[in-house]
Amino acid sequence: DGFFAAGCDSVMKGSKWQMADGWSMPARSIVPLVLVLVSASAVAGKQAPVCMMAGGLVDAVGMHLLEWDNQIDIGLNSSLNCSEFLEFVYLSRDSIRLQIDYVRGNFSVEDEEFRAQGASGGSTTWAMSHMSTVASLVSAHLHIHGVLGVARRECLSEHLQLLFLMSLKRLKTLLHSQLRQLWVIFQGTADLFRQGAAKWLDEVLELFEADLRTMESIMVSWMPPAHELEPNADSGALDAAEGADTNSSGQDTLIRPGPPLPPYSIREFDGALSTVEVLRRDTFEEWDLKKPLLQALLRHALPRGTIVADLCAGSGQTATFLNDTGLVVAHAFDSSPNIRLLSKGTVEFARIHAEQVALWRRFELVLCLSAADDFGTDAGTWAQVWQNIEAHAVHGAILGCGDGEARQQAMAAAAQNTSDMIFDSDLSERLNSATTAEPSKGRSFGVCAFSRRA
Repeated sequence: DGFFAAGCDSVMKGSKWQMADGWSMPARSIVPLVLVLVSASAVAGKQAPVCMMAGGLVDAVGMHLLEWDNQIDIGLNSSLNCSEFLEFVYLSRDSIRLQIDYVRGNFSVEDEEFRAQGASGGSTTWAMSHMSTVASLVSAHLHIHGVLGVARRECLSEHLQLLFLMSLKRLKTLLHSQLRQLWVIFQGTADLFRQGAAKWLDEVLELFEADLRTMESIMVSWMPPAHELEPNADSGALDAAEGADTNSSGQDTLIRPGPPLPPYSIREFDGALSTVEVLRRDTFEEWDLKKPLLQALLRHALPRGTIVADLCAGSGQTATFLNDTGLVVAHAFDSSPNIRLLSKGTVEFARIHAEQVALWRRFELVLCLSAADDFGTDAGTWAQVWQNIEAHAVHGAILGCGDGEARQQAMAAAAQNTSDMIFDSDLSERLNSATTAEPSKGRSFGVCAFSRRA
């Protein structure tokens, strides 16, 4: 008990724990060790008073909150230039990685010790404590670096922004996975839970290690903002940084990758979804998957075995939904510049609105359910879209052509740029009725179905 009290006092009041061999460890890394000592003491019948244990845990939470607040204060310090700020961000991520590595290492060693003693492994409570510790570290990391990234945008290049967005997406998935692992406890499958916990800890650690390696490679070519370079700095570096304020035509627009970041835009200059917007929709699950419409398509327009091309696929949710039914085969294409990388190869790049596209085959039906939003009211864009549809659609096409002027442009372009594609009013009405929550009010997604003349 005396050792525990002294240990708690040292951890709560000091910033580092001094080991016997002179090596020091941050106090936050020692808290799990103290909790293990508490558990061992309880097993031996020498448990410290509950009030002492509760007080130690409360103080530990307060210590963590204070340290995290200090990280934000340091990162927001205006005296740090961008190089120093990004170095701080890197070291902060590396510190989190190191703590996760400690937890993962402790988990592995302790699990082996349990098995050496003839047990099947540690208890579910023991395994859950390790996962909860890492989940707390990850959650704090997301909050801290979210604040810092927004506050110091002038220091970020587009490559760094994409790295942080990809990291956010993957960490969000891992945190959801950690919550799903908790359900395994109620199934009475402790072995599966321990295996899942070990795998989850490995995945989190691998993600942080990969992020650090990627950040290192990005920083090799990173250039400080022009305003941070002194007049007597290297002329080549200064010219390169100043060049970020103008493009080749001399206009006041930002050249990628920055810093500073180019202004956020949903779409690229040619109307395609920007890489950042695709990542944002993926991360926060904001794709508008019109399931009632897709179900109506399967019922009225897609016979079993139909080969479909979705030419406005985004990151491929519509094609995935159709393929998962097993009734049709759907291929996905989109004009976002990095879509193949972002979708891990499930969506191919095709600028159907900007150039003549020659795909490897024709398709029985072509879809573009976001056409009105993607192509707007530009007659030239609609003409190019219909030329590509004409070249690749065997039996017909179904588009989300909306209402008003966009719909008029879609109809006019179809008549002018296709040889025998006619508007199918009957199928269009059935699809719109199926997607309308209140058919009596006549509201719809503005779906337009076109079929070739028999």
